[in-house]
Amino acid sequence: MLEHAYLIALIPFLAAHLIFFFGRFLPLRGASLGIAAISWGFLHSAILWIQGLQHSLPLPYESAFPWFRFGVYQVEIGVYLDGLTLSMLLVVTLVSLMVQIYSLGYLRGDARFKRYYAYLSLFTASMLGLVIANNLLFFFMCWELVGLCSYLLIGFWFEKPEAAGAGRKAFLTTKFGDLGFFIGLLLAFAVFGTFRFSQIQLHIQTGQFSGEILLVIALLFFCGAIGKSAQFPLFVWLPDAMEGPTPVSALIHAATMVAAGVYLVARTYFLYLAAPGALQIVALFGAGTAFLAATMALVPNDIKRVLAFSTISQLGYMMLALGVGGYATGMFHLTTHAFFKALLFLGAGSIIHAVHTNDIQKMGGLSRKMPITFLAFLAGSLALAGIPPFSGFFSKDAILLATFESGVPGLDILALCTAALTAFYTFRLCFLVFFGSPRDPDRFAHAQESPQSMTIPMLILAVLAFSSGYLLEIKHAFASLVAPHLPQAHPSSPALSWKVPLYSTALAIAGIYTAAKFYAKPSPWPEYLRYHLRPVQQMLLNRYGLDAFYLWMLRGADRLAEFLYRVDFFLLDQAVVDGFGRLALQLSRIKNWVDNHFVDAAVDWVGKTTCWAGRGVRTAQTGLVQNYMLFMALTVSVLLVTWLTL
Repeated sequence: MLEHAYLIALIPFLAAHLIFFFGRFLPLRGASLGIAAISWGFLHSAILWIQGLQHSLPLPYESAFPWFRFGVYQVEIGVYLDGLTLSMLLVVTLVSLMVQIYSLGYLRGDARFKRYYAYLSLFTASMLGLVIANNLLFFFMCWELVGLCSYLLIGFWFEKPEAAGAGRKAFLTTKFGDLGFFIGLLLAFAVFGTFRFSQIQLHIQTGQFSGEILLVIALLFFCGAIGKSAQFPLFVWLPDAMEGPTPVSALIHAATMVAAGVYLVARTYFLYLAAPGALQIVALFGAGTAFLAATMALVPNDIKRVLAFSTISQLGYMMLALGVGGYATGMFHLTTHAFFKALLFLGAGSIIHAVHTNDIQKMGGLSRKMPITFLAFLAGSLALAGIPPFSGFFSKDAILLATFESGVPGLDILALCTAALTAFYTFRLCFLVFFGSPRDPDRFAHAQESPQSMTIPMLILAVLAFSSGYLLEIKHAFASLVAPHLPQAHPSSPALSWKVPLYSTALAIAGIYTAAKFYAKPSPWPEYLRYHLRPVQQMLLNRYGLDAFYLWMLRGADRLAEFLYRVDFFLLDQAVVDGFGRLALQLSRIKNWVDNHFVDAAVDWVGKTTCWAGRGVRTAQTGLVQNYMLFMALTVSVLLVTWLTL
């Protein structure tokens, strides 16, 4: 089945086009075709993944065929399959399948239902193409398609100014990172002479390239990862991306766009291992992003925005894991996070679908009205908080253990603080939404459980949020699949293997307990803290001023553009270009006057003189012989007189 793995991406790609052009003639306006295509992809991916776990596949597997030629170089398009690829294929297809089924209920009746499923299929196909790509150029093409689809889906309800603005913001912000990635891609080709990952790795293993050039390429690649995976300082687009449909948020935050940056670092991990200092930079950005995003998740009242900041924080955890050498650990957390974060977003969509608001301050007591959504959301929250035996406990604690083992000062403290904050803001959400008395009786009265097309995907993801961490950890199954070439991480200090989980669980429980004291029932503490820490709250709501800073930069760019416009219009255009034109016009007028009064006059005088002389000579032509003889006699007489007088 390896040789047909390209169909996992190709079939949803073709389905997207069929839905877009012929969806009106298909069952469920094309949704049936999209779901069928991704279902086939999921089954294909699951079979390959199981065979990979059993080590019955010849991995890595690579297949390519000619694409186009420039100069003497033949560009290829092909697939590269290893344990990392198989795991990502499973995650992307599974989450996408759950989202597409869920969307049947959530987007029912939407005027652009057909277009939504076409975009969704193209989005999934782009991410799957990125996952299986065997070279940087094909990878970058799919990378940009992922960005395009995110723009289309975030701004899906483009009649809302907020949605249209969020789509533009996501597109433009990620382009800054993409520019760095593209420059790195060109530099890598100039240095290695190839785009293929396997050949680049072989070139690096020869040791003939300097660490400095490898570091530059690695950091340029990381620029792309910073943009796509919403790391500091380019994370500002992700909270606003919540303006799109909630199932889209689940797909973006769990398995597609934001996972692409982490996957880029993992796919080119051989480069980061060879580049001195590159992994340390990745770790620092990851830890800082994880902590800052966790603090910003403490204050919003928009349920999806809290989850968005949570995603940024967890992506920071993944980057931290990769940066401290936990290659398999980072991808392990990406996998478990995909399940419980998709679950949380779908749960949020179910809540919004019931109460028609994103504001958690207008909710409360919904556990009585929506028991299935409550249980599913609770499972996702426990996994996110890292409470055993939920999946987040296994992957998060593996990251913490790798961070402690790295010995980099401060990273372990930041990671532990982030774990405590994560538990607090997650259960702040839970308590305000599902517990206590309804804060908006009208909305509460009309709330009801979502249809089965929405609850069944949530229950499936809830089971995975509970069990996936333990199942993947048995005999280090996930690590042996994803990183068979790397030694399995074992703590140098056996005490760390039990101290780190103990500390992190204790902090998580403390965070949940604090959230319960603040929000499970009416308490004066939240208002007290808001009053006394208003500057801090405002700073967190303003995202540490990064949005204002970027707007200031844009205004500065606007002023610079206006200045350059004035220089261009008044100096270059009016003074130089138009001035030269006016000077040339005046000179041409002078030249015209000189031409008319001197040159033409001289020419006319010669012509007139010639005419006058001609008329004079013409009078002598009488045709009478006696006249001619007279003229000859006179001429001879004049000549004789002249000769005699000399």
